[in-house]
Amino acid sequence: MHDSRIMASHYKMYALIILMIIVLYSLGLQDKKMLEFLRHENYLGRNDNMKAPTSVTRESNFQQHETFSQKAKITRKFHSDLSLTSYCRRWAVIVVSTDNSTEAIIKRVLAMQSWCLVIVADQSTPLVDTEETLVQSQQENVGMRRGGQVRRGGGNLEKVFYLSREMQMEWEKVHGSFGKFVRSTPWGHLSRKNVGYLFAIVHGAEYIFDFDDDIHVKLDEHGIPLDILPTERDNPTEMKLENVNVIMQGSNVFNHYPIMGASVNQSWARGFPMEHIDNVYTHGKIAYQMDVPFVSPRKDIGVIQFLVDRHPDVNTMHHDKNHPLPDKMTFQFENAHPVLVPTHAYAPYNSRATIHTKNALWATLLPSTVPGGVSDIWRSYFAQCIFADAGIQLIFSPPKVLRKYSNHTDDGQENFVGKEQDLYKKSGALINFLSQWDSTHDNIPDRMRALWIDLYDQGYIRLEDVHAVEAWLGALSEIGYDFPPLKRRFRNVAVMGQFNYADNPSIVNDVIFWTQKNLERFHTVIAAGPFSKDQMKALADNSINAISNHNDTVIGNTTQEAGYYTPLENLKNTLLYFKNSSKIEGVLYAHDDAILNITQLSNGQYPFPSDSFISNRFFHMRLATSEAKDMKLANKFSYRIFPDGHLEDFLKTASFHSIEDMYHNLPLKQWPVTMSSSCGQGQTELAKDPESAMYREKDGSILFSRFLQSDALFVPTKYADEFARAAELHLKHKIWIECSVNTVVDMVQQRTNATLRYVKLCTNWKPDVRGTKEFIKRCIDRSSKDDSGIHFGFIHPYKLGRHGYMEYDLAYEQLQ
Repeated sequence: MHDSRIMASHYKMYALIILMIIVLYSLGLQDKKMLEFLRHENYLGRNDNMKAPTSVTRESNFQQHETFSQKAKITRKFHSDLSLTSYCRRWAVIVVSTDNSTEAIIKRVLAMQSWCLVIVADQSTPLVDTEETLVQSQQENVGMRRGGQVRRGGGNLEKVFYLSREMQMEWEKVHGSFGKFVRSTPWGHLSRKNVGYLFAIVHGAEYIFDFDDDIHVKLDEHGIPLDILPTERDNPTEMKLENVNVIMQGSNVFNHYPIMGASVNQSWARGFPMEHIDNVYTHGKIAYQMDVPFVSPRKDIGVIQFLVDRHPDVNTMHHDKNHPLPDKMTFQFENAHPVLVPTHAYAPYNSRATIHTKNALWATLLPSTVPGGVSDIWRSYFAQCIFADAGIQLIFSPPKVLRKYSNHTDDGQENFVGKEQDLYKKSGALINFLSQWDSTHDNIPDRMRALWIDLYDQGYIRLEDVHAVEAWLGALSEIGYDFPPLKRRFRNVAVMGQFNYADNPSIVNDVIFWTQKNLERFHTVIAAGPFSKDQMKALADNSINAISNHNDTVIGNTTQEAGYYTPLENLKNTLLYFKNSSKIEGVLYAHDDAILNITQLSNGQYPFPSDSFISNRFFHMRLATSEAKDMKLANKFSYRIFPDGHLEDFLKTASFHSIEDMYHNLPLKQWPVTMSSSCGQGQTELAKDPESAMYREKDGSILFSRFLQSDALFVPTKYADEFARAAELHLKHKIWIECSVNTVVDMVQQRTNATLRYVKLCTNWKPDVRGTKEFIKRCIDRSSKDDSGIHFGFIHPYKLGRHGYMEYDLAYEQLQ
């Protein structure tokens, strides 16, 4: 009997275990079913009373709701109680823990000009302390709003609001995404700040200062808090950060601590990938210094992260024996400057002392299904993925704040290390994933939604966060938040930059800067040139994609490539590399001293139009019309060469026994190289070559163009093989690119149905004008006129080495 009871007990236990497995499995299936539902349905802004969400495919665009009536209801419900007659543009948001008094926090924020404060209550918020502080503030004639009751002091407008637990629970009752989001935000987690962000946005926030309760803004010599934003002006577009160091680097990971003067060597911020802590190529270099406007046509400042003195935000692994961290780690402050993070690079920023501007308020959302020590870092990486396609910039600022913080115990450190495991194990892989991630969506809400679903797929967040981002986006829509437009990088085109000379000591830095500049608008960028083995290694160390054709031309007593033949070879090889790519549809070739007008080249379209060749001009038979002036012009730029070596003009009115004879007697457009072996003589040998038979005209000749500028060309990859065949023929006979590339394109057109689109080139051959600042100014002024303007597709030349990185950058942006 005893044995039977034991057996029965075992059976019950086994049955319970099996039941638990079935339940857990079914929950997993439910998660998968829900994920598939979210992929194909969009219920942003859905009302709780709706039986089913509105059906929108994953590829559809986010449609912003008619939200003003809903926003009015929300504002009437809460704002009428608060007697708010105006909103605050600058909000500081904080969740107060049990360890810190609110008194110092409130007084410090109240002393900050133009800032308001919302204190978000959590389960652990010390209510008694907060209430006492409110009373004291009232007695000191400081306005304070508390839990829906207004208190005014001394005639001052209220600057502080205490968002009580009761108030937040009232917000949970609001219909639609707004209430759904508040209900979905967990208590006792860093993400409780999300409710404070939403409060600030509802109340007119254009800037949100996101900080912790142990963070204090430093005081100046008069005891006044330092300005954490520039002095406010009537026109926000006039705001700018002064003397910002513009960082350049090739790596997609940026460690900002070394360049900002960390007092501890080999330091890194919390969330920086551990596999890169010894990689000096992630430290960046200062390209130049400039004032950065908060708002500009192409770029906006989105996030400013302040470094923190005393117990800064470092990875807990700093505490191991290899990377000891002193009790008080500081950063350079005197004569220090903010740094601007490259668009393509990722750097971890946190929630401890960070400002989000209006165009980045959507990016304040903290995921709630990871530990708090991971949540804000994940938020920063998720946001930067979209920032890169929205023209939103990240800036790190010198330490205007300090941390009053008690040391962790050893047990506490071990516990915190455990909570940070995702940062140690996944940050590098996450950055690599985000660097390659893309979506067909052309707006931020749909793009953010798709990204978070894919992040759930990859195991970085859980399903609750997918629900949360849906509700967050819907809530922002309901309260009338205006999402900024996308300014997407082109992913269907690769840019190949040709550097003709590599003997300049700054060549590696020049290539890094040029690559970074083009990465702002293109996802795939390649540098090509006569780079030595040491230079190629340095470029590879800096994560630059580069190809080299070294030492193929003798000039004087030195051997180097000066861009005579290898640009064509490099373009050919790049096309062949991408010809079977499912993503790259064309290669945009440009010399390093050509400034491209991407707006003109792309016709203002997205994705980049990749069906046709794009060049500046061609003059030969396939362009000439019946108009006499065009025919005459074609006769100056084009000629025919026959297999027996004799030549005829384009119009077939005269015959010549050699290129020299034609050059002097036609006459051709003057350029002495036309008569050399690198041009006309090489073309003659090509016409005699039996391999050229497929390109002959009906009369047996091959039509050539004399030299033309060949500093930019777009070639669709679908013509890669035909382009390579014609290019190889010209390379075989050592014909310079100026005399070959136009004919190569014409040969491709003969054998395919390829079309050609033309853009205008701005250039000048006068030595005192060519390549000068005055030259670039004339080109930009002519291209920036109204509809009667010329609208150049590119400008040549404007050399990096002559004018410097800042001037090149400004000219590039002004041309767009």
